[in-house]
Amino acid sequence: MNWFTRLCRNAGLTIHHVIEPIKKSRHQVVIDKEIKECRVSDNVTLRRTTIDEIEVTESSKKGEEAD
Repeated sequence: MNWFTRLCRNAGLTIHHVIEPIKKSRHQVVIDKEIKECRVSDNVTLRRTTIDEIEVTESSKKGEEAD
């Protein structure tokens, strides 16, 4: 990379980090996935998908509740 390209990239990354600061870490676990399917006619199929998840968000301070 030449110096101007590197300068533009670093300026863009800096602006991005100021606008969107580092987000809280979170962990998602899929508990259950259920798919129900019903064929109505030769070319029409109805499908319902249900996904149960657990999301754990770590707070930055002790005792602080997660959003």
